[in-house]
Amino acid sequence: MASDTTGHLATPDQPGTAVAGANIAVLRKAAGLTQDQLAQRANVSKSLLSKVEVGDRPASHALVTAVARALRVPIERIHGQPYDAAATHAPIEELRPALRAYDLPPGEQDAVRPLAALRAEISAISELRSRGLYTRLGALLPGLLRELTSAVLSTTGRNRRTASGLLVSGYYAAHGLAYRLGYSDLSESIEHKLAWAAAQSEDPLAVGLADWTRANSFQAAGDYDHGLHLLDRARVALDPHLQADPAAIVLAGSMHLRAITLASRAGEAATVEEHLRAAHRLAADLGTDDQQHYHLTFGPANIHIHAVAAQVELGHVDQAIALGKSYVPPASVPPTRAGHHYIDLARAHLMAGDRPAVLHALRRARQIAPEQTRYHPMVRETARVLISLHRRSNPDLSHLASWLSLTV
Repeated sequence: MASDTTGHLATPDQPGTAVAGANIAVLRKAAGLTQDQLAQRANVSKSLLSKVEVGDRPASHALVTAVARALRVPIERIHGQPYDAAATHAPIEELRPALRAYDLPPGEQDAVRPLAALRAEISAISELRSRGLYTRLGALLPGLLRELTSAVLSTTGRNRRTASGLLVSGYYAAHGLAYRLGYSDLSESIEHKLAWAAAQSEDPLAVGLADWTRANSFQAAGDYDHGLHLLDRARVALDPHLQADPAAIVLAGSMHLRAITLASRAGEAATVEEHLRAAHRLAADLGTDDQQHYHLTFGPANIHIHAVAAQVELGHVDQAIALGKSYVPPASVPPTRAGHHYIDLARAHLMAGDRPAVLHALRRARQIAPEQTRYHPMVRETARVLISLHRRSNPDLSHLASWLSLTV
């Protein structure tokens, strides 16, 4: 895809403007709308929309979802996803048939390793996901999902439940890969398969993970009310397990954290504070370090990271910088979570006009979780606006832009 004013969309390596802004302008014109008309339909200011279109202001999550809804297009069309020439995309096409056959019995030629071996491979897969190593994750997932599907459909009783629990983990990793690379429709279909596997496992906490993951589609689509309702219902289902199981606390706390994200993008500051208080109450039962269960991380550090991100989404720039500027995520937080903290901090610094601090935060994100940083739409949007704003050559910015396949 190429970007111009004749109806083509921007690619990530086109110089001169932010990808989201350029695509909004193209899609707006294709719909026959003026900036005034689109601003009214999306309930955003014309001034902000104009600055986003020319690349002088980054397009926030809230603006992108509002504009996408007003234009009746998927959000990834505005972000320009999936990004062309990404080396990690090839495994997606191998992943599709493995997902398509999720409920079909195995063929005679399909050999299945013992569950202990599959569990060990799932552990390795989960580590790759938490570190944001998408290339390696994509190479391993298709074959593993096929094997786990065969294990579920060829066993009964306890072994079937165990294999189903492992398949939940496989689907969770596949969901993260598809979503991060911009395949939102595929990630949404995986959410339903994850729920199916969780039901087969007969594990209420696996069902909780499926609900937490499903909330992602509501978040991505800007359907915040339904997402918050889903999370409220899922937390109620976990209540009977909170007293006896730290894993249930981690799941319930993670639902509060996701609710914080949804509420902040909806601009509901009071709801954000409500869920922050509830998250802190739950974290008090876990101690000082974050814990990981069912692939989710919850505790004081991840609460702090979400608090920073929420202030960014709410537009409270000073609060976001004050909370996050000197904060260093501890080792108990996975690299993808720590990297996300610096991505959000970079956005805050850009809103404050501190360009050197933006570059510093993006460098830290790259050091911690390089592939997540490279394919995150907000990183590309932030870098694009920096390129638009800089009037003189900047070697650090040029280096970052080259790494992101952007052109200064």
